[in-house]
Amino acid sequence: MLAVLQAFAVIAIVIVVGIVVGRYDVLGENARMVLNRAAFHIGVPALMLIGLADAQLSQVFSLLLLASAVAAMAVYALYFGIAKLMRRPRGETVIGSMLASYVNAGNLGIPVSAYVLGSTTEVSAIILFQILVLAPISLGLLDAENSRHKPVAKRVLSLFTNPIIAASAVGLILAETDVDLPQVLRDPLELLAALAVPTVLLAFGISLSARTRGDGHPHRGELALAIAFKILLMPAVAYGVAWALGADHHQLEIATVLAALPSAQNINTYAALYKRGETLARDATLISTILAVPVIVAVVALTE
Repeated sequence: MLAVLQAFAVIAIVIVVGIVVGRYDVLGENARMVLNRAAFHIGVPALMLIGLADAQLSQVFSLLLLASAVAAMAVYALYFGIAKLMRRPRGETVIGSMLASYVNAGNLGIPVSAYVLGSTTEVSAIILFQILVLAPISLGLLDAENSRHKPVAKRVLSLFTNPIIAASAVGLILAETDVDLPQVLRDPLELLAALAVPTVLLAFGISLSARTRGDGHPHRGELALAIAFKILLMPAVAYGVAWALGADHHQLEIATVLAALPSAQNINTYAALYKRGETLARDATLISTILAVPVIVAVVALTE
């Protein structure tokens, strides 16, 4: 239990630093966008490339990955369909679908897996799935909305030149071919990858400081739906799918805990870069992170 609280405390402290920085304009009025661009174009791609290059693909493709993938795609599709029925704009619908199904597997999932579940293999598989499936689908839909009047060839090209998708593809190729990065390239990539988590969290904190400056509120139905789906529905679906696939008691615990992780903070980066659903992303990630603490503690207590 203590490990869960410690993981959330680390994130909370960095976010609070961002709030203070934003409140006093320490980094200037464009700080949030600069930090988001640094994360999107530099930090996150470097992190994804290294993470995938080091992955053992034969170990991550498992029953738990299948259960997690089915749960994520089911929740994503269900939210997308309901939001369209609510006549919400496509961009906000895509961001909302990510908030409902894209878990904070990196800076929360890894410590929770290591100290609570005793293994990081399963969360690495989820990171892989999100990078290779959920992120390309979502970024492709966002790119398509921003490129409605562009030829199809240019739309496809923009998808593959997306820095996160391109870096993930390179990492996957390195993992599949078992090619090791030379140290002269690996060292600077690791240094750049270290930018990913703090820049995303600081930018998120700065966005929270904007609340008192007349920032708007998302559609309440979207916000409530995204949070309920992420914190309640997705863990329930993951548990049900894992049980149906014949998972044992420990596997059921892992699948449910990982599905109960809050919405990923880097969704704020995507929302800011594409200027879609920014307030929705900010509020949903904050509230889901707060609510995930008692939910994960309860899941661990009930499945021990």
